[in-house]
Amino acid sequence: MRLKLNRNLKTAFWIVLGMGLLYLAGYLLISPGFVPPQFNEARNKSGLIAKEIVALTEESIKNLDVISLNERENNILKALNLVREELERAKNSRAKAVELTEQLDIMARGASGITPAKARNLAIEAVAKELSLISHMIVYNDILNGLLKTLELKFKGIGDSQEVQNIIKNMNNEAREINNLNESFNQKIQELDKVVGQ
Repeated sequence: MRLKLNRNLKTAFWIVLGMGLLYLAGYLLISPGFVPPQFNEARNKSGLIAKEIVALTEESIKNLDVISLNERENNILKALNLVREELERAKNSRAKAVELTEQLDIMARGASGITPAKARNLAIEAVAKELSLISHMIVYNDILNGLLKTLELKFKGIGDSQEVQNIIKNMNNEAREINNLNESFNQKIQELDKVVGQ
């Protein structure tokens, strides 16, 4: 009798465990997704801010070609003036980066409330991409400041064109990385939308 009772308990245990696992799987796979409203609001704002940053960066890339051309043609004064304009644009980009950071903070805090877990992970990955974008903006601005100093030295007869061309090449690389990171952010957000059914 005791053996039969143990076998029934084991059977009942496995049935309950199986039902629990089925319920958990159903909850994780079938349950509707949820995204906190503050996450969505910050995500929309961050998307707009990032577009502005990318537009400023794309404009900067075009101007770098003009700066490079003027530098090669020894129009150093004109190149310097263009770099100063770029520095002003960089100030605008930094201000936008601060705004973006604030929105990413809201998104990061709101990500903990996103369900299912796959959507939450995508949200966290998206935030990480935009944080990386900000890091590249900082590097880009530092390189831009270096370009100004190098052109000023060249204007005084110190320095060479190759150094200027290398700096511009590095700036172009950073600008491309900024654009790539923003595209990656947008892809992660689109994946998140698919997972939560938005």
